[in-house]
Amino acid sequence: MMRATLDPRQKKAAGISIELPFDQVTARAIILRRKDGAVLGVLHGHRTDGKYTLPGGHVDDGESADQTLLRELAEEGIRLVAPDENWRERLVVDYYHPTKTLNLWYLLRVEDIVFAGRTKEVQEARWLDQSQSVWYPSLHEKIVLAIQDNLPDMLKAHVSVLESW
Repeated sequence: MMRATLDPRQKKAAGISIELPFDQVTARAIILRRKDGAVLGVLHGHRTDGKYTLPGGHVDDGESADQTLLRELAEEGIRLVAPDENWRERLVVDYYHPTKTLNLWYLLRVEDIVFAGRTKEVQEARWLDQSQSVWYPSLHEKIVLAIQDNLPDMLKAHVSVLESW
């Protein structure tokens, strides 16, 4: 299956004339544990700096973003325990310029997760306190702001976007 990239040759062949400022699309999840608001972080196998990211990955051609998220969670060995039913309605859009990636983030509340253990993609999946800044640059602030905007009752940390500038 091909990734949902927007290569200029593919656009031309498909008769698409719109130019967008991104090359790829990902679907990721901000997974919050109901009892304490902890955020699930994953450590990918190729990372050597110990920085966490949100579970998820690249949208494949012909896939919807929510289908991608469910597929990626399965590939990363993550099974959700009692997810809320309205998660598809909570979507945050983020653009990451260095890789020209449009990120679609769903916010989910769960009782817990079951991590199958190390996979070829993920070394570790763990719950992180919302105040921990162990994420890729600027990701911590974006996560907290997404929680604030979409699930304010789950918010446990506060950040100033000016702190990271």
